[in-house]
Amino acid sequence: MPTKLRQWIFAKPMADDVLGLEQFELREVAIPELQQGQALVRVKLLNIHSGTRARMAGGMTRLGDTDRSNYACAEVIRSRDPTFREGDVIACQAGWQDFQIVSSGDASVGYGPPGELVKALNGTNSQWNYVFRPAMVKMWPPEVLMEMFGTSGMTAYFGTRECGPLMPRDCVAVAGTTGSVGSIAAQLARIAGCHVVGFAGGADRCKWVVDTLRINACIDYRARDFEDQLRAAFPDGIDVYSDGIGGALTETVTGLMNRHGRLFSYGGAAAYYADKLDTPQQRPPLRRAFGISETIETVLKQRNIKSECWIVDQFYHERLRAEDDLSRHLRSGALKPINNVVEGFENLPRAVVGLYTTSRSGKLQVRFEPG
Repeated sequence: MPTKLRQWIFAKPMADDVLGLEQFELREVAIPELQQGQALVRVKLLNIHSGTRARMAGGMTRLGDTDRSNYACAEVIRSRDPTFREGDVIACQAGWQDFQIVSSGDASVGYGPPGELVKALNGTNSQWNYVFRPAMVKMWPPEVLMEMFGTSGMTAYFGTRECGPLMPRDCVAVAGTTGSVGSIAAQLARIAGCHVVGFAGGADRCKWVVDTLRINACIDYRARDFEDQLRAAFPDGIDVYSDGIGGALTETVTGLMNRHGRLFSYGGAAAYYADKLDTPQQRPPLRRAFGISETIETVLKQRNIKSECWIVDQFYHERLRAEDDLSRHLRSGALKPINNVVEGFENLPRAVVGLYTTSRSGKLQVRFEPG
C-alpha cells in the first residue's frame, strides 16, 4: 500500500489574473492512516473545470493548498467504508493528487447538499461521490465515464430534456459547440431531428463542429456580420437556445428567440475565460452567474420564453436512466464522445494553464495512470 501521495498545490498568487506554471508546486504528503468509514482511492483521471482559474483567484482554492473540488474517476484500493469496496471504480471529488481518502459521509466541496433521493441513490452525502455500475466500467473507459456520464453529458441530457421535448420542427441554437456540454447538447438535438446551428470561434473551429458533430451549420461568433449570419441561419427565429457562455452573445441570440421559446443556461464561460476576472465579495445568484442579465430577463418575460437555469445534481436521482439512454446513443454511433486527454500526472499544471491559452474541443482531462 502506498504511504505517500503526490500533490500539486497553488503556490504563488496570480498577477493580473494571468495563470502560469509558476502558480503550481509539487509536493509529497504522507497518507494518513485509514479510519473507520474511509476509503483510499487511486485517482485514474481528473476533469479540469473551466472555473479552475476563477477558484484560484477568488480564494476557493487557497494558497498552499490543492484544488479539492475537481471531479475525478478513481479506483478503491483499500476500504473501511461499506459503501466503497476494494476494486470499485468511483466518481468523486479529489485534489490535484494521485491518491485520495474519501468517505461516504463527506459533504461536497463548493456546492450545497444533495437532495435526499440523490443521497439514497449514491449511498453518500455528496452528489459527486458514487460507485459506477460494473457494466458501465466494462463498456466505457474513464475519459468517457467522466465526460459523457459525468457532469457534461448529464447537463446536456437533462438540459435538452427539460427544454423539451425537442421536436423535428424545432430550430435549436447551441453556444460553445466545441465545449464539453455544448458538443453533446448539439448532438442530442440533432438526434431528436432538430435543425441545429452551433457557434464557435473561427472558421476552422466551425468546420470542425459541422464535420464532427454532424449538425446543420456553425457560425463564427467573432465575425463582424455575426448578427446577419444568425438571422440568415434562423429565418423563422430560434425555438431553443442551449447556452453555457453568457454575456453579450446571450443578449444577441435571445433577441432572435421566438415567443414561447426555451432557454437553457448552464454556465458562464464568457466570464471564466475573460482576461480580467470579476471576483465579487459575495457569490451572485445563479442566473446572474450564468450570464442572464436584466436585459435578457426583460426579453424572456416579454416573449414568454421558458428559462431553465440550474446545476445538474438537481436531477442526479435520475442518473441511471440517463446513463442508459446515453449509452444506447453511443453504442449506436449516433452520439460521439469528445475528449481532450492530457497524459501524465506531471503534466497537470501545463494542462490547466493551457485551458486558458490553447484552443481545444470537448472536456479537458488529465490521465494519471495508463488506461
